[in-house]
Amino acid sequence: MRPDGIPIQALLWRTFTPAIVVLAMGLGALTYTRLYDTILDGFSRKLVTTSALTGALIDPNDHDFLIRAAQVRAPAEAVEEMAQYRRNVLPMRRIRSELGLTYLYSQVLGGTQDVIYVLDSTLGDEHSTIGSEDELTPETRAGLRKTQTDGSLYISPIEFQEQWGLLKTAAAPVRDRQGKIVATAGADVNISVIEVATQNALLVSALIGVASLLASALVTLLILRWVARPIEALKSEALRIAAGDRAPPAETAAPREVGRLRVSLGDLASDLVAMMRTAWSDTLAKDRERNARLLDEVLGPPEPVVLVSDKARQVVWRAADDGLEARLERRAMTELAARFARDRKLAARWAALAVARHGVVAEEARA
Repeated sequence: MRPDGIPIQALLWRTFTPAIVVLAMGLGALTYTRLYDTILDGFSRKLVTTSALTGALIDPNDHDFLIRAAQVRAPAEAVEEMAQYRRNVLPMRRIRSELGLTYLYSQVLGGTQDVIYVLDSTLGDEHSTIGSEDELTPETRAGLRKTQTDGSLYISPIEFQEQWGLLKTAAAPVRDRQGKIVATAGADVNISVIEVATQNALLVSALIGVASLLASALVTLLILRWVARPIEALKSEALRIAAGDRAPPAETAAPREVGRLRVSLGDLASDLVAMMRTAWSDTLAKDRERNARLLDEVLGPPEPVVLVSDKARQVVWRAADDGLEARLERRAMTELAARFARDRKLAARWAALAVARHGVVAEEARA
Protein backbone atom coordinates (compact mmCIF):
# COMPACT_ATOMS: atom_id res chain seq x y z
CA MET A 1 0.00 0.00 0.00
CA ARG A 2 1.39 3.38 -0.99
CA PRO A 3 2.08 5.68 1.97
CA ASP A 4 0.08 8.89 2.20
CA GLY A 5 3.15 11.11 2.54
CA ILE A 6 5.70 12.06 5.15
CA PRO A 7 4.34 12.51 8.68
CA ILE A 8 4.49 16.11 9.79
CA GLN A 9 6.66 15.29 12.81
CA ALA A 10 9.25 13.59 10.60
CA LEU A 11 9.03 16.50 8.17
CA LEU A 12 9.63 19.01 10.95
CA TRP A 13 12.57 16.98 12.27
CA ARG A 14 14.05 16.81 8.77
CA THR A 15 13.59 20.53 8.37
CA PHE A 16 14.84 21.65 11.75
CA THR A 17 17.72 19.19 12.27
CA PRO A 18 20.00 20.66 9.54
CA ALA A 19 19.16 24.13 10.77
CA ILE A 20 19.97 23.10 14.34
CA VAL A 21 23.32 21.59 13.30
CA VAL A 22 24.24 24.60 11.18
CA LEU A 23 23.22 26.93 13.99
CA ALA A 24 25.27 24.99 16.54
CA MET A 25 28.30 24.89 14.25
CA GLY A 26 27.94 28.59 13.50
CA LEU A 27 27.64 29.50 17.15
CA GLY A 28 30.60 27.28 18.02
CA ALA A 29 32.76 28.75 15.25
CA LEU A 30 31.75 32.30 16.12
CA THR A 31 32.41 31.69 19.81
CA TYR A 32 35.78 30.09 19.07
CA THR A 33 36.79 32.98 16.79
CA ARG A 34 35.74 35.58 19.33
CA LEU A 35 37.44 33.73 22.18
CA TYR A 36 40.61 33.23 20.13
CA ASP A 37 40.72 36.92 19.27
CA THR A 38 40.05 37.76 22.90
CA ILE A 39 42.85 35.43 24.02
CA LEU A 40 45.34 36.96 21.59
CA ASP A 41 44.25 40.45 22.58
CA GLY A 42 44.64 39.50 26.23
CA PHE A 43 48.16 38.20 25.65
CA SER A 44 49.00 41.31 23.65
CA ARG A 45 47.83 43.55 26.48
CA LYS A 46 49.70 41.45 29.02
CA LEU A 47 52.92 41.52 27.01
CA VAL A 48 52.76 45.25 26.36
CA THR A 49 51.97 46.04 29.98
CA THR A 50 54.68 43.72 31.30
CA SER A 51 57.37 45.03 28.95
CA ALA A 52 56.48 48.65 29.76
CA LEU A 53 56.47 47.92 33.51
CA THR A 54 59.78 46.07 33.25
CA GLY A 55 61.38 48.95 31.34
CA ALA A 56 60.21 51.36 34.01
CA LEU A 57 61.43 49.20 36.93
CA ILE A 58 64.97 48.65 35.62
CA ASP A 59 67.45 50.89 37.39
CA PRO A 60 69.08 53.18 34.76
CA ASN A 61 72.49 53.28 36.46
CA ASP A 62 72.67 49.53 36.84
CA HIS A 63 71.46 48.94 33.31
CA ASP A 64 73.97 51.36 31.81
CA PHE A 65 76.75 49.48 33.59
CA LEU A 66 75.39 46.13 32.39
CA ILE A 67 75.11 47.39 28.80
CA ARG A 68 78.79 48.36 28.80
CA ALA A 69 79.72 44.99 30.30
CA ALA A 70 77.71 43.19 27.60
CA GLN A 71 79.25 45.23 24.79
CA VAL A 72 82.83 44.57 25.93
CA ARG A 73 82.10 40.84 26.41
CA ALA A 74 82.82 40.78 30.17
CA PRO A 75 82.72 37.35 31.81
CA ALA A 76 79.01 36.51 31.93
CA GLU A 77 79.05 34.39 35.08
CA ALA A 78 80.94 37.00 37.06
CA VAL A 79 78.71 39.86 35.90
CA GLU A 80 75.51 37.95 36.64
CA GLU A 81 76.65 37.43 40.22
CA MET A 82 77.03 41.18 40.73
CA ALA A 83 74.47 43.15 42.70
CA GLN A 84 73.69 45.39 39.69
CA TYR A 85 72.46 42.32 37.77
CA ARG A 86 70.73 40.44 40.56
CA ARG A 87 68.70 43.30 42.03
CA ASN A 88 67.20 43.93 38.58
CA VAL A 89 66.71 40.35 37.37
CA LEU A 90 65.10 38.95 40.53
CA PRO A 91 61.93 41.14 40.22
CA MET A 92 61.76 40.20 36.54
CA ARG A 93 61.79 36.50 37.43
CA ARG A 94 58.88 36.95 39.83
CA ILE A 95 56.90 38.89 37.23
CA ARG A 96 57.54 36.26 34.55
CA SER A 97 56.54 33.42 36.89
CA GLU A 98 53.37 35.04 38.20
CA LEU A 99 52.16 36.15 34.77
CA GLY A 100 53.00 32.85 33.08
CA LEU A 101 55.25 34.40 30.43
CA THR A 102 57.88 32.45 28.54
CA TYR A 103 60.65 35.06 28.39
CA LEU A 104 61.26 38.43 30.01
CA TYR A 105 64.51 40.28 29.26
CA SER A 106 66.25 43.47 28.18
CA GLN A 107 68.25 43.90 25.01
CA VAL A 108 70.14 46.48 23.02
CA LEU A 109 70.49 46.74 19.27
CA GLY A 110 73.95 46.09 17.89
CA GLY A 111 76.68 43.52 17.93
CA THR A 112 77.54 41.09 15.17
CA GLN A 113 73.90 40.04 14.87
CA ASP A 114 70.73 42.00 15.61
CA VAL A 115 70.61 42.35 19.42
CA ILE A 116 72.72 41.83 22.52
CA TYR A 117 70.96 40.44 25.60
CA VAL A 118 71.55 42.27 28.90
CA LEU A 119 69.09 41.04 31.55
CA ASP A 120 67.33 37.67 31.20
CA SER A 121 64.91 36.27 33.78
CA THR A 122 64.89 32.78 32.29
CA LEU A 123 66.67 29.97 34.14
CA GLY A 124 68.16 26.74 32.85
CA ASP A 125 69.12 25.84 29.31
CA GLU A 126 67.07 28.64 27.76
CA HIS A 127 68.83 31.35 29.79
CA SER A 128 70.58 33.93 27.62
CA THR A 129 73.74 35.08 29.37
CA ILE A 130 74.66 38.73 29.35
CA GLY A 131 76.44 39.65 26.13
CA SER A 132 74.94 36.81 24.08
CA GLU A 133 73.58 37.80 20.69
CA ASP A 134 70.54 36.80 18.70
CA GLU A 135 69.15 37.21 15.20
CA LEU A 136 65.57 38.45 14.83
CA THR A 137 62.94 38.39 12.13
CA PRO A 138 62.84 41.46 9.90
CA GLU A 139 59.49 42.57 11.33
CA THR A 140 60.69 42.33 14.94
CA ARG A 141 63.97 44.04 14.10
CA ALA A 142 62.12 46.93 12.49
CA GLY A 143 59.76 47.13 15.48
CA LEU A 144 62.65 47.31 17.95
CA ARG A 145 64.35 50.06 15.95
CA LYS A 146 61.13 52.06 15.98
CA THR A 147 60.74 51.55 19.72
CA GLN A 148 64.31 52.61 20.40
CA THR A 149 63.88 55.60 18.11
CA ASP A 150 60.56 57.15 19.15
CA GLY A 151 59.67 55.21 22.32
CA SER A 152 56.53 53.56 20.91
CA LEU A 153 55.44 50.17 22.16
CA TYR A 154 55.83 47.23 19.80
CA ILE A 155 53.70 44.10 19.65
CA SER A 156 54.41 41.37 17.11
CA PRO A 157 52.11 38.78 15.60
CA ILE A 158 52.74 35.11 16.28
CA GLU A 159 55.93 34.46 14.33
CA PHE A 160 58.56 31.77 14.09
CA GLN A 161 62.04 32.45 15.44
CA GLU A 162 64.64 29.88 14.56
CA GLN A 163 66.12 29.57 18.04
CA TRP A 164 62.97 30.01 20.16
CA GLY A 165 60.13 28.68 18.00
CA LEU A 166 56.72 30.33 17.64
CA LEU A 167 56.55 33.45 19.79
CA LYS A 168 54.46 36.53 20.34
CA THR A 169 56.68 39.44 21.41
CA ALA A 170 56.22 42.88 22.91
CA ALA A 171 58.90 45.53 23.51
CA ALA A 172 59.02 48.78 25.51
CA PRO A 173 61.79 51.41 25.80
CA VAL A 174 64.46 51.34 28.53
CA ARG A 175 66.06 54.73 29.30
CA ASP A 176 69.40 55.75 30.75
CA ARG A 177 70.09 58.31 33.48
CA GLN A 178 69.56 61.20 31.07
CA GLY A 179 66.18 59.77 29.87
CA LYS A 180 67.51 58.68 26.49
CA ILE A 181 66.26 55.39 25.10
CA VAL A 182 69.21 53.03 25.00
CA ALA A 183 67.59 49.58 25.08
CA THR A 184 64.29 47.72 25.03
CA ALA A 185 62.57 45.46 27.55
CA GLY A 186 61.08 42.42 25.85
CA ALA A 187 58.32 40.03 26.96
CA ASP A 188 57.58 36.86 25.00
CA VAL A 189 54.99 34.14 25.25
CA ASN A 190 55.38 30.80 23.50
CA ILE A 191 52.67 29.46 21.21
CA SER A 192 52.25 26.46 23.53
CA VAL A 193 50.88 28.78 26.20
CA ILE A 194 48.50 30.29 23.67
CA GLU A 195 47.52 26.82 22.49
CA VAL A 196 46.55 25.80 26.02
CA ALA A 197 44.33 28.85 26.31
CA THR A 198 43.03 28.18 22.81
CA GLN A 199 42.19 24.58 23.67
CA ASN A 200 40.25 25.82 26.66
CA ALA A 201 38.45 28.21 24.33
CA LEU A 202 37.75 25.34 21.95
CA LEU A 203 36.30 23.33 24.82
CA VAL A 204 34.10 26.25 25.77
CA SER A 205 33.02 26.58 22.13
CA ALA A 206 32.18 22.88 21.99
CA LEU A 207 30.15 23.16 25.18
CA ILE A 208 28.32 26.16 23.77
CA GLY A 209 27.65 24.18 20.58
CA VAL A 210 26.29 21.23 22.54
CA ALA A 211 24.19 23.54 24.67
CA SER A 212 22.79 25.22 21.57
CA LEU A 213 22.03 21.80 20.07
CA LEU A 214 20.17 20.74 23.20
CA ALA A 215 18.32 24.04 23.38
CA SER A 216 17.36 23.88 19.71
CA ALA A 217 16.27 20.24 20.06
CA LEU A 218 14.15 21.19 23.06
CA VAL A 219 12.54 24.04 21.14
CA THR A 220 11.88 21.71 18.21
CA LEU A 221 10.34 19.15 20.53
CA LEU A 222 8.06 21.81 21.99
CA ILE A 223 7.07 22.88 18.48
CA LEU A 224 6.31 19.26 17.60
CA ARG A 225 4.17 18.84 20.68
CA TRP A 226 2.36 22.14 20.32
CA VAL A 227 1.91 22.21 16.54
CA ALA A 228 2.63 18.88 14.88
CA ARG A 229 0.62 16.64 17.19
CA PRO A 230 -2.60 18.70 17.00
CA ILE A 231 -2.23 18.82 13.22
CA GLU A 232 -1.73 15.04 13.10
CA ALA A 233 -4.77 14.56 15.31
CA LEU A 234 -6.79 16.91 13.11
CA LYS A 235 -5.66 14.97 10.04
CA SER A 236 -6.90 11.74 11.64
CA GLU A 237 -10.22 13.40 12.46
CA ALA A 238 -10.55 14.58 8.84
CA LEU A 239 -9.85 11.07 7.54
CA ARG A 240 -12.40 9.65 9.99
CA ILE A 241 -15.05 12.10 8.82
CA ALA A 242 -14.19 11.38 5.17
CA ALA A 243 -14.61 7.65 5.87
CA GLY A 244 -18.19 8.18 6.99
CA ASP A 245 -17.99 8.85 10.71
CA ARG A 246 -19.64 12.25 11.07
CA ALA A 247 -18.89 12.77 14.78
CA PRO A 248 -17.34 16.21 15.43
CA PRO A 249 -13.58 16.40 16.17
CA ALA A 250 -12.47 16.02 19.78
CA GLU A 251 -11.47 19.14 21.68
CA THR A 252 -7.71 19.22 22.40
CA ALA A 253 -5.18 21.89 23.29
CA ALA A 254 -3.76 23.38 20.09
CA PRO A 255 -2.62 26.70 18.57
CA ARG A 256 -5.28 29.19 17.62
CA GLU A 257 -5.04 28.45 13.89
CA VAL A 258 -5.38 24.72 14.47
CA GLY A 259 -8.36 25.38 16.76
CA ARG A 260 -10.05 27.42 14.03
CA LEU A 261 -9.41 24.63 11.55
CA ARG A 262 -10.92 22.11 13.96
CA VAL A 263 -14.05 24.27 14.34
CA SER A 264 -14.34 24.50 10.55
CA LEU A 265 -13.95 20.73 10.30
CA GLY A 266 -16.71 20.27 12.91
CA ASP A 267 -19.00 22.61 10.95
CA LEU A 268 -18.23 20.64 7.80
CA ALA A 269 -19.14 17.38 9.56
CA SER A 270 -22.46 18.89 10.72
CA ASP A 271 -23.22 20.15 7.21
CA LEU A 272 -22.43 16.72 5.77
CA VAL A 273 -24.80 15.06 8.25
CA ALA A 274 -27.60 17.50 7.34
CA MET A 275 -26.97 17.02 3.62
CA MET A 276 -27.00 13.24 4.00
CA ARG A 277 -30.28 13.30 5.88
CA THR A 278 -31.87 15.58 3.26
CA ALA A 279 -30.51 13.43 0.44
CA TRP A 280 -31.80 10.26 2.14
CA SER A 281 -35.27 11.74 2.60
CA ASP A 282 -35.35 12.92 -1.00
CA THR A 283 -34.17 9.52 -2.19
CA LEU A 284 -36.88 7.69 -0.21
CA ALA A 285 -39.57 10.02 -1.53
CA LYS A 286 -38.40 9.56 -5.10
CA ASP A 287 -38.24 5.80 -4.62
CA ARG A 288 -41.84 5.76 -3.33
CA GLU A 289 -43.07 7.83 -6.28
CA ARG A 290 -41.18 5.64 -8.74
CA ASN A 291 -42.52 2.43 -7.18
CA ALA A 292 -46.06 3.82 -7.19
CA ARG A 293 -45.78 4.64 -10.90
CA LEU A 294 -44.43 1.19 -11.65
CA LEU A 295 -47.27 -0.45 -9.69
CA ASP A 296 -49.83 1.66 -11.47
CA GLU A 297 -48.35 0.63 -14.81
CA VAL A 298 -48.39 -3.06 -13.82
CA LEU A 299 -51.60 -3.30 -11.78
CA GLY A 300 -53.60 -0.70 -13.60
CA PRO A 301 -56.03 1.76 -11.97
CA PRO A 302 -58.13 0.62 -9.01
CA GLU A 303 -61.45 -1.05 -9.98
CA PRO A 304 -64.67 0.78 -9.09
CA VAL A 305 -66.81 -0.54 -6.27
CA VAL A 306 -70.58 -0.26 -6.30
CA LEU A 307 -72.13 1.06 -3.11
CA VAL A 308 -75.93 0.65 -2.82
CA SER A 309 -77.90 2.90 -0.51
CA ASP A 310 -80.77 0.97 1.10
CA LYS A 311 -82.89 4.04 1.85
CA ALA A 312 -82.46 5.97 -1.34
CA ARG A 313 -81.98 2.90 -3.51
CA GLN A 314 -79.22 4.80 -5.25
CA VAL A 315 -76.11 3.26 -6.81
CA VAL A 316 -72.88 5.12 -5.97
CA TRP A 317 -69.63 4.42 -7.80
CA ARG A 318 -66.27 5.11 -6.20
CA ALA A 319 -62.72 3.94 -6.78
CA ALA A 320 -61.61 1.09 -4.59
CA ASP A 321 -59.00 1.98 -2.04
CA ASP A 322 -58.12 -1.45 -0.80
CA GLY A 323 -54.39 -0.89 -0.53
CA LEU A 324 -51.44 -2.51 -2.24
CA GLU A 325 -52.06 -6.06 -0.98
CA ALA A 326 -55.66 -6.09 -2.23
CA ARG A 327 -54.61 -4.77 -5.62
CA LEU A 328 -51.83 -7.34 -5.90
CA GLU A 329 -54.27 -10.09 -4.92
CA ARG A 330 -56.84 -8.86 -7.43
CA ARG A 331 -54.22 -8.77 -10.17
CA ALA A 332 -53.03 -12.26 -9.32
CA MET A 333 -56.56 -13.65 -9.31
CA THR A 334 -57.30 -11.96 -12.61
CA GLU A 335 -54.26 -13.50 -14.25
CA LEU A 336 -55.10 -16.89 -12.66
CA ALA A 337 -58.64 -16.73 -14.03
CA ALA A 338 -57.30 -15.84 -17.47
CA ARG A 339 -54.96 -18.81 -17.33
CA PHE A 340 -57.81 -21.12 -16.28
CA ALA A 341 -59.79 -19.83 -19.22
CA ARG A 342 -56.91 -20.69 -21.56
CA ASP A 343 -56.21 -24.13 -20.02
CA ARG A 344 -59.36 -26.19 -19.37
CA LYS A 345 -57.43 -29.09 -17.87
CA LEU A 346 -55.78 -26.83 -15.32
CA ALA A 347 -59.17 -25.34 -14.40
CA ALA A 348 -60.67 -28.83 -13.92
CA ARG A 349 -57.78 -29.90 -11.70
CA TRP A 350 -58.10 -26.69 -9.67
CA ALA A 351 -61.88 -27.25 -9.25
CA ALA A 352 -61.33 -30.84 -8.10
CA LEU A 353 -58.69 -29.67 -5.65
CA ALA A 354 -61.05 -27.01 -4.33
CA VAL A 355 -63.93 -29.51 -3.89
CA ALA A 356 -61.63 -31.91 -2.06
CA ARG A 357 -60.34 -29.14 0.18
CA HIS A 358 -63.80 -27.75 0.99
CA GLY A 359 -65.11 -31.24 1.74
CA VAL A 360 -62.34 -31.85 4.26
CA VAL A 361 -63.01 -28.51 5.88
CA ALA A 362 -66.73 -29.29 6.16
CA GLU A 363 -66.08 -32.64 7.82
CA GLU A 364 -63.69 -30.99 10.31
CA ALA A 365 -66.35 -28.37 11.09
CA ARG A 366 -69.02 -31.06 11.84
CA ALA A 367 -66.61 -32.94 14.09
